[in-house]
Amino acid sequence: MPQKEGAKLRKRWLYGGTNYRRIVEPLDIAEYYKDQKKVNYIQNRPNHYKLLEKWSDEDKNQLKSSVVTRNKAASLTEDSCFWTHVEEALISLRNLGNGGSSNNEKELEFEAYLMCSIKNYSVSPDIFLEGSSLMEWWNKYMAHKGLTYTSEFTEYMTKNNESYKSYE
Repeated sequence: MPQKEGAKLRKRWLYGGTNYRRIVEPLDIAEYYKDQKKVNYIQNRPNHYKLLEKWSDEDKNQLKSSVVTRNKAASLTEDSCFWTHVEEALISLRNLGNGGSSNNEKELEFEAYLMCSIKNYSVSPDIFLEGSSLMEWWNKYMAHKGLTYTSEFTEYMTKNNESYKSYE
């Protein structure tokens, strides 16, 4: 039976749409940034992803009382725009190499976003795969910041600790 206009979205359709968004949008993001000339996917984000995220957020807000705390990593990264944040951070670092200026506040915001996602287990362990955009960003970021720079995220990632290798 079809969905009526204005009616609440059926749960299984909503969850199916959310899984679709978490699987397919990262592929669209990769396609968007593949030539490394485009910036700010969020401003050009397709409406169907925005709607699916809005409906999912509305559903989560209704279920706030039964929030379950995770203790294991998500199989799909919950923020379907996670890779947009990574690609934008990578573009910023590349621009630094081309004589651009550093935006320390954005760098710290991105580190905080990463650490929060890791602590909440809302990212997949796949983000740490060798050759991923995140690991490329991490290597360039440490080259830019230097070995003396420390933060909660760098402590998590550094060779002495390497907690990221056991993230599950």
